[in-house]
Amino acid sequence: MSFRIVLILTLTLTLNLTSFASAQETNWGAQAETLLAGLDTAGRVGQLFLVTFQGSDAPPESEIADLIANYRVGGVVLLAQNDNFTGPDNTAAQAITLTNQLQQWALLGFAEQEGDSRPPQAAPPNPSAVPLLIATTHEGNGPPYTQILNGLTELPSAMALGATWQPPNAQTIGEIAGQELAAVGINLLLGPSLDVLENPSPSNPSDLGTRTFGGDPYWVGLFGRAYTAGVHLGSGNRVAVVAQHFPGYGSSDRPAQEEIATVRKSLEQLKQIELAPFFAVTGRANEPEGTTDGLLTSHIRYQGFQGNIRATTAPVSFDPQALSTLMQLPEFAPWREQGGVIVSDELGVRAVERFYDDTLQEFPHRRIAKDALLAGNDLLYLSDFALGDGDYQSHLANVKDTITWFQERYETDPTFQQRVDEAARRVIQLKLRLYNGDFSLSNVLADSTLVETMVGRQQGAVFGVAQAAITLIAPSPAELIERLPSPPDANDRIVIFTDVRNTRQCRDCPAQAAIGVGDLEQRMLALYGPSASGQVRPGQISSFTFGDLKAFLAAGPGPIFLPTAAPGTPTATSESEATSTPSPTPTPPPAFLVQEALSGADWIIFAKLGNGGSEGDSDALRLFLAQRPDIARTSRVVVFAYDAPYFLDTTEISKLTAYYGVYSHVGPFIDASVRALFQESPLAGAPPVSVAGIGYDLFTITQPDPNQVIGLFVVNDGVAESPPSAEPLEVVVGETLHLQTGIIRDRNDHPVPDGTVVQFIRQDRLEGFFNVIAERPTSGGVAQLDYLLEAVRGQFRITAAAGEAHVSDGVDIVVGDNVIVIRITPTPAPTSTATATATPTATSTPSPTPTLTPGPTTTPEASGPRRPATNGRWQMLLGLTLGLLLTSGVGWAFAANGRITLTRRVRLLLWGFMGALLAYNYLALGLPGSAWLTTLGGWAGLLATLLGGGVGLTIHWVVKHET
Repeated sequence: MSFRIVLILTLTLTLNLTSFASAQETNWGAQAETLLAGLDTAGRVGQLFLVTFQGSDAPPESEIADLIANYRVGGVVLLAQNDNFTGPDNTAAQAITLTNQLQQWALLGFAEQEGDSRPPQAAPPNPSAVPLLIATTHEGNGPPYTQILNGLTELPSAMALGATWQPPNAQTIGEIAGQELAAVGINLLLGPSLDVLENPSPSNPSDLGTRTFGGDPYWVGLFGRAYTAGVHLGSGNRVAVVAQHFPGYGSSDRPAQEEIATVRKSLEQLKQIELAPFFAVTGRANEPEGTTDGLLTSHIRYQGFQGNIRATTAPVSFDPQALSTLMQLPEFAPWREQGGVIVSDELGVRAVERFYDDTLQEFPHRRIAKDALLAGNDLLYLSDFALGDGDYQSHLANVKDTITWFQERYETDPTFQQRVDEAARRVIQLKLRLYNGDFSLSNVLADSTLVETMVGRQQGAVFGVAQAAITLIAPSPAELIERLPSPPDANDRIVIFTDVRNTRQCRDCPAQAAIGVGDLEQRMLALYGPSASGQVRPGQISSFTFGDLKAFLAAGPGPIFLPTAAPGTPTATSESEATSTPSPTPTPPPAFLVQEALSGADWIIFAKLGNGGSEGDSDALRLFLAQRPDIARTSRVVVFAYDAPYFLDTTEISKLTAYYGVYSHVGPFIDASVRALFQESPLAGAPPVSVAGIGYDLFTITQPDPNQVIGLFVVNDGVAESPPSAEPLEVVVGETLHLQTGIIRDRNDHPVPDGTVVQFIRQDRLEGFFNVIAERPTSGGVAQLDYLLEAVRGQFRITAAAGEAHVSDGVDIVVGDNVIVIRITPTPAPTSTATATATPTATSTPSPTPTLTPGPTTTPEASGPRRPATNGRWQMLLGLTLGLLLTSGVGWAFAANGRITLTRRVRLLLWGFMGALLAYNYLALGLPGSAWLTTLGGWAGLLATLLGGGVGLTIHWVVKHET
């Protein structure tokens, strides 16, 4: 009785909480409607715009103050390229000051001071004022997609998270991002990227690299959902998430910023790959925290979107039909109805300019903004909103003109007015959720006193992710032990080449390197130098840039000599005696220093970023391997890929001693890579994308591991269990047996993606027949089957198979007067001894597919006659033979009695044979209606053959007489 009371109370509480959440969401909608009604035309129109501006502050005379207070823009985007942040010191404090200034202009506005030439001052609070959305990109891994380079915790790239194959790591990093962005007053995160890098293309300038979680849509969705939940939880739901780039440009063949790309895919194909991660954070999100607040639409068009391969959409961001079709999908429709916001990608990029005028002579800014709004975008991102790059005054003029034109059209066009109100309502509703309905200054402004305690203090958590992500790409672990039996020691000479890429927090800020030329050396000495274990000595390590290496290669294979010192010049003395003062010794050029370092190098370490660095030196590693294999053969050559792991080909990788995937170049990852070199890293990561250079195909890797034994359980009262053979589970005919597999693992020993098909196979233990009784998709790596127990006497075994994994536990069902269910475990599959063809973290090449031959079993005797299962097939064949002989004998005798011709007799016999064989095959395949015959054992084949033969003879006789 007490249990029922607790159950009723629990259900009641759950329903009340659900109703409260629904009512709260509805309440935000009602409040948004009330606020919208109190806004004038400028206030409503302004809510639609996210604008960029230049400068690191917002004084009253600034252009951004004017845009906020007078044009009532609803949001701003802070970017390093616009000098919105200063650095490298006190960047976080400056960011708080800026965001608070911006919010004050939104909530207070300007006081009307007619005839006063002084700068306008903040007015008293406006009850109808709405705070700003202050947005930025913060994808991790430094610039260009992380805007605040100093002061906050250095976050890893998305691919580094994907390489851990542990979504909780994504939630941890998301929590750090959410907490620190909220602390500096940023409330809108343009990210994460949910693009699927299905086919990496290193030479393609549009290649996403480490910006994506990986190449499998299921895993990208899992990580995107976890990261989104982390941002919401870390910020206390004060930072909104806008997943990008919807509907996905992982298959794009060119940079979306430069030219509109066209992808040949139908809507059905998009659902399987590109759209699947976005489903995971909208309609298929399991909890509110994992649901994205918005989607950022990309400037990409699709050929064959609606099935007609000759039809091409406009860019989705400007195509109302395509965007509406997507939003009507069942995975998006509820999310959209509950207030989901659609944000356009940047409307001033070169791709948009070319789309509207391929001659680049005109930029129809009004039309571009209008088309984006009418297509379905709620927030219009106006960045570089003019022809060309860097023309800020033209951008500013176009922004103001567009807003003013929108206001005028709002007053005269009811249809346009309705669309503006709909979009503004969604934006206001989002802001209400962010601030819990409280738009007071004290609630909106960031607390600058907390910056020291809330930001830049989570490097330990990032290092944990780095340790889990580091991947040994080549060779295999066993071969690595042979190649590198020990790490560097104090007598080894180490030469380090670093791919140096410089960036700046602002135009006047000092240059900062993604990886400094001495960063790896410093970490080696800090961890293993004289003050630590003493494994390395400072004088034994030399550090150079990729540019220095290219200078050495450019000098050719011959020796490089120091320049000869210039002859001395005479110098007069007080005694008028001429003396000669020698010139100073010339500084050795980098090429000479590299030559000297390499001449005795035991280790050559490359710290590599991706292709296409601005300095043009990213190809130095490939040139070295191609031009100086003599040096590579005499040293231990180790490459750390601090970017994507697929930039080297098979031949290049074969020349390396070891190749590690690091995926990110922030400080903790440099630390973790040095520990990997000194063999103090678990090397637990695995590439989340295909790596052609080692034959690592992600689709194959995420298929079920053929060497596993799939668990199979009986679910009883919601608990997966298997009754021991000594105490069999007794049930009655007509009940449903609930079966569930264990977690099915892929070749990296992770759960297979959701939707992986599992076959449930039934074997007749007496007759030896196999047939697939059901196919079920996995969820969380597990598949389930409800099996109806029928009144069919016999002994049956149910097993499971997925892909090339054919060995599983079994559930034996013996049907007699009652039904007894017993679980048996077959002999484990043998471990594969084949050579690994991919990453060592992946399972080796699969062994030959195990057969479905049943193993020994101990099952209780069924009531009724029982025959050994090993004789079932012979009895069936004997029954077939006898049946054919009887059928032919009866047919011949019948024909002879009817005095028909020999031709007709043969035709009659063929009809009988045909009917007999069809009936036998129907039985052998276990098709519907044949189960009752299997209880007869070997006689089933005889009876089926006779029945089928009789039917065949009858059909021939009827047809003969009708004709």
